[in-house]
Amino acid sequence: MNEQPSSPISQANLISSREGAQPVSKRFQSYRGTWAWLIQRFSAIGLFLLIPVKIYTGWAARGKVPDLPEALGSGKRIHFNATIDILLLLFFLLHGFYGLRVILIDLGIVRADRFFWRTLTLALVLFGFAVWFVYIHEY
Repeated sequence: MNEQPSSPISQANLISSREGAQPVSKRFQSYRGTWAWLIQRFSAIGLFLLIPVKIYTGWAARGKVPDLPEALGSGKRIHFNATIDILLLLFFLLHGFYGLRVILIDLGIVRADRFFWRTLTLALVLFGFAVWFVYIHEY
């Protein structure tokens, strides 16, 4: 009796063996798309948490909303904290550039297995330049 293979891989091997071709060996994949997806999701969560903090502390620094509890510090001190600004910039650049990468893949301009490292490098170079120019550079 003719048995059906249980998995798609064995079906592919059966088809290739019927045609006389050699079975294709599995190649290691680095799953760059998964890493790009994770980077974009984590940066979205960071933006989702930090943007309201930045907006609320700005309003609190101007006296338009009640200030934060003493345990958290003053709204003005948190609003002008460089760490929050640097994290917002990093999350914005990563999320924006990987989003642009996805759009280019959807339009067929870029292949899905390309531009992971180029996107990360471009975002980090712009991030490094912006941090250097705003926080380190002497005027």
